Amino acid sequence: MVFEWIARRAGPLGLCLALAGQALLPAAAQAQPAGFAEALRPRLQAEGQPVSWALAERMDHYGVPGLAIAIIEDGEVVHLQGFGVLQVGNPDPVTADTLFSAGSVSKIATATLALHLAADGRLDLDADVLSGLSSWSLPDSRDPFGSPVSLRAILSHTAGFNLHGFEDYQPGAAIPSVTETLDGTGPALNNALERRFEPGSRYAYSGGGFTLAQLYLSDQSGLSFEALADAELFTPLGMDRSTFANPLPAAVGNIARAHDRSGEPTALPRGYETMPEMAASGLWTSAADLGRLVAELIGTYRGEAGYLSPDMARAMMTRIAPGEHGLGPRLIGRGDDFIFHHGGANNSYQTWIEGHLVTGDGLVILTNGANGRALINEVRNGVADTMGWNLNRPVILPDRQSNATELAAFVGTYAVDSAFPLDLRQQMVGWIFEAALEFRLDDDGRLMAGRAGGDRFEPLLALTPTRFVMPGFNQTVGIAELEFHRNALGEVSGMSFHLENATSHYRRQ
Repeated sequence: MVFEWIARRAGPLGLCLALAGQALLPAAAQAQPAGFAEALRPRLQAEGQPVSWALAERMDHYGVPGLAIAIIEDGEVVHLQGFGVLQVGNPDPVTADTLFSAGSVSKIATATLALHLAADGRLDLDADVLSGLSSWSLPDSRDPFGSPVSLRAILSHTAGFNLHGFEDYQPGAAIPSVTETLDGTGPALNNALERRFEPGSRYAYSGGGFTLAQLYLSDQSGLSFEALADAELFTPLGMDRSTFANPLPAAVGNIARAHDRSGEPTALPRGYETMPEMAASGLWTSAADLGRLVAELIGTYRGEAGYLSPDMARAMMTRIAPGEHGLGPRLIGRGDDFIFHHGGANNSYQTWIEGHLVTGDGLVILTNGANGRALINEVRNGVADTMGWNLNRPVILPDRQSNATELAAFVGTYAVDSAFPLDLRQQMVGWIFEAALEFRLDDDGRLMAGRAGGDRFEPLLALTPTRFVMPGFNQTVGIAELEFHRNALGEVSGMSFHLENATSHYRRQ
């Protein structure tokens, strides 16, 4: 697969050199990073019982027939490879040039495009997007605030808009225009876009906001969003296998087909869905192209590349309070562990990108199965171990777990502490993060956690006598930890929920 990528860019001579060895790849490629394929592992491991799996085994386990990967080291793509097949029952293999639906990783491509235009003086990140639209307007009835909304706020998910995500459209379904999507009319499957809070007052992930940005970029440029991205992003970066075209034309070839949670082909007869919300979730791309984009963002931030200006690259990678995002990507860590990342999840595709901004390392993983996120987590662990990256180290569960008598002290209902400011919770707002949590013991004496009054409870595993992990809360970066606070009298007054770089505090009711 790597040889195919070299040949496509270097021609027959490049192919001959590649077949003679790996001399055309950077030196780090000689370290055989492909060894990760025999070294997948879970994040949580029992004390004294390390676990390791082969990639082929785990692809079969999760019903994910195809996966493509790009590994970046010191700002250079050092490994490209495809695994499995485009579709179950079809022998055509996945390669580094196979197209996958990127899901919300589309937002990183969109943000990169917008920042490039801003760096060139063609956009103002702080201008009012609503007044800059020429083809549509947000009705007053859906905008109770009436204040300006900037592209900077939209890209950081602090603009106050609803519509977290969108449903995919099946083959043969009518496809809404961007204005029908924003109005929730016609064949659109979503509610209408509206403002729920003042820009900057809280964080709310919004694919709807990015759809508004899509229309704004198109109106400002006079081009369709698809044509603008082709001319200003994909062509300059050599991403010749990437497109925002939806539906994706079958003629582009080498397309990873969609598979459901049982690992069976879906979205038939075509074999893949349509995502008309292009800026939010409509990117089709390959491991080779997406690896090139991640490497470019790393290099620009480190002053080694030039698609974005250095100032714009630093703005992109600066967290915008009160959320977890910079201008597009999520940001975690510090020092050598300062990382940008983003995942993508459409109906039948799961994707992942990350860039380590100090060391220059990075990773792209694309899958064509609905269960791909769990597989991505294990692949990421294997790559980190193989490449010697100091991240996602195993979390060892002690051999001795707490007994039912000890755990009974934590049973009860805990509500979010209203004294802890909302704007300090980063991504831990909305959804389950604002609900009261209940802890109970099951028939086997295990401590279980769930939404108060709900019917779904997850088991907790002890790290210490008062700190627990929740394995069922699936996170690619970091793990969900719950820490109970117990005083010298043995009283448990509260609990802290730790997630990646965010924490929220709860009081016992």
